[in-house]
Amino acid sequence: MRLKSFLCVLCVFVSSNLFSQTIESEFMFATDFNVRPTFVEGNNPYFVNGGKWLFIGQTADFDEPGLYFYDTKSKEKIYKPIPLETYYLTHTTDFLGQLETKGKRLPLTIYEFLFYDEVAMRAGFVMENKAKSSKGKKYFYVGWDLSTNSIDVVEPIYEIPEEDKKSFAQSSFIGYSEKDKVAYFTFAVDADLKDDVSEDVNAYVYKVQNQSVTLLKEYKTKSYPYTPEFHPETNQIVIACYAEAFQNLNPTGYFFQLDTNNFQSFSIPSTPYGISFSNDGKFLYMASADTGEVRMYNTNNLADVKKSKWGTHGHKLGFWKEGELVWVRNSGLHIYDPKTLKQKKVIPTKKFFKNHINVSGSAFLPNQKLLLRNILEDPKGGAANRILIAD
Repeated sequence: MRLKSFLCVLCVFVSSNLFSQTIESEFMFATDFNVRPTFVEGNNPYFVNGGKWLFIGQTADFDEPGLYFYDTKSKEKIYKPIPLETYYLTHTTDFLGQLETKGKRLPLTIYEFLFYDEVAMRAGFVMENKAKSSKGKKYFYVGWDLSTNSIDVVEPIYEIPEEDKKSFAQSSFIGYSEKDKVAYFTFAVDADLKDDVSEDVNAYVYKVQNQSVTLLKEYKTKSYPYTPEFHPETNQIVIACYAEAFQNLNPTGYFFQLDTNNFQSFSIPSTPYGISFSNDGKFLYMASADTGEVRMYNTNNLADVKKSKWGTHGHKLGFWKEGELVWVRNSGLHIYDPKTLKQKKVIPTKKFFKNHINVSGSAFLPNQKLLLRNILEDPKGGAANRILIAD
């Protein structure tokens, strides 16, 4: 009896250590078109402003342009209007369209939010310009001076002419270096969305620093840049391409070492929802959502690959503390040893959520915390969010 009691106490002690984490904050917001300024919940929130805020969404197209953030300390929703209309009124000849009295007032749309930094007093985003009377589109990088609350950079990126009926553009945020105050993003145009085989996508990698926008790389690919990741300490970027296993398209990734301008393609797993660099940047991890395959690449030699098999239905991969690589799956936080790729422990998601679970849109603040986001928790449409810190 004494041995049995001891083992029970031991199990409780071990379990409490294995499943130890702090919920720093929890919140829920739903898209609401009935209030002004409107709120449209974003699908991919991420940490900004030195990790103090989360970008959580923006206003609807028909409303004034603006961004929403969640302050992890005050636990408040923050709204920041963007002075786009003020800029537009003095530069109308640079854009397609005109001010409208009904519906969408401005012919300008925040296409991809990139960064917001109160220390540098800078913010930036990609903007789309199109008119009601035309099929043509223009795209710009827009820089926002927070100290004067004014738009001071509007750099043309791409234009799709009215006669082009097939091309479609897409932009993705890559990352931001707090130390160097530099942001990176992709912009790509697919000549034919129905063609998954031809290399008919023109892709571009841009760098933003202060008030300068620089095109770093242009390349051809089969599909849009997907789930890019940035390692600020070593200035390395990885860009994936999306393909599901049943398509047998042999998806390709692109590895960009900024310091040496070395750009190379390499084979990657399908549906690579999970992408993360090791803390020192010497290794790159990619996990497949539909097959559970994981690969660990040596960033000095991408042909040096270690493979393993994890679980499926994963949505995000990253470190929330040293030595704990977390594969965020619908079933739980599956934590692995980053060297052996062997599982160390599992924290079930049912520990945090009561209803159906789809943890799409979760985000890491590397080596600090994890935003665990369940898009199915609230029947009214708002995602249930928990910010976790590993103890």
